Amino acid sequence: MKARAAFALVFLFIIGSKAQTASDLTIVFKGQAKVNALKSDRNAIKSFFGNTLGRKIESKENADLVHFDDGGFVKFAYHPKAEVLDSTQFHKSMQLALLVPAFEYQSIVGTIKDYGAAPLLPNVEKYQDHSKYYYFHAPGGQVFRIVNSVNTFPKSGEGYVYDADKASKYGADDYGMKKYIFAFLKRGPNRSLPKEEAAQLQNAHLQNIMRLAEEEKLILAGPFFGNDDLRGIYIFDVETLEEAKSLTETDPAIKAGSLVMELKEWYGSAALMEVAKIGMTLQKKSITD
Repeated sequence: MKARAAFALVFLFIIGSKAQTASDLTIVFKGQAKVNALKSDRNAIKSFFGNTLGRKIESKENADLVHFDDGGFVKFAYHPKAEVLDSTQFHKSMQLALLVPAFEYQSIVGTIKDYGAAPLLPNVEKYQDHSKYYYFHAPGGQVFRIVNSVNTFPKSGEGYVYDADKASKYGADDYGMKKYIFAFLKRGPNRSLPKEEAAQLQNAHLQNIMRLAEEEKLILAGPFFGNDDLRGIYIFDVETLEEAKSLTETDPAIKAGSLVMELKEWYGSAALMEVAKIGMTLQKKSITD
């Protein structure tokens, strides 16, 4: 167990070894918005959005355009104090939503907290649960809402988003892996059947594969190329070798001695659990036709 965990950690280190910068983060703003702000807050606004959050800043004479991913931007227009909301009133104005990938949500919220941006009404219960949203005042006072969005995907790195529901459904561990049982099907002692009987046995073999797949015990199955003793493979989603053995023994080809099996435990990606469903959308014909 320690060895495979160490392997997984090394694998994760290799794919994630590139240092991420603020500009690598995905922060989406849909559309365009204008915020009036004091000129005295300009440097803080540019520092927060440009340096801390890695956004591109397009500066004009009396305004800064903060560009977000997906083409949206917020224009900060600088005015005298009389034309800008008092900082205590910004919570009554429109809150601007910034969508971030679920995979990066905690990191981005942590970055905002570390910067020291004031949270919105921290004593109000509505704003105390940060699992899906985080409300804060950006420099200048405008309220933004960070949205933990499962439909927003990272623009850099491997492009993945952790899905806790799928991980639970497929039985994945913290590394996205799980145990399977491999059954290696080998040439058996009884291979000299008449042609018609051999065809009937092959059809029964395939019918049994379909049954095991429908019961969601068999994840993958298929023959090897060539004509050597190793004929095919089953991958079972079961916990024990004993259960895999009992399932393999339902194969008519095993019963007839045309095939024999060798079972091995295997540790691999839990994503294999989705393969059979995808496969059904790709086939024009059934293997039993």
